[in-house]
Amino acid sequence: MEEVEVSCPVCRKSHRYKAEIQVVSCKGKPLALVKDRLGWRLMEIRVISEKEDEELDKIWRS
Repeated sequence: MEEVEVSCPVCRKSHRYKAEIQVVSCKGKPLALVKDRLGWRLMEIRVISEKEDEELDKIWRS
């Protein structure tokens, strides 16, 4: 399977992973390896509050 090298938002270094959507961690923080129109990248997974969720809903609906 193909491997991708992506920049980490937590440690600012590059990591190599299999080119598939997956959940990984760096320094104890959960990250998701995803592919979008910009290519493969790591995104930090965060739990948000109910208030933050409502604010995002307002932004995305407009």
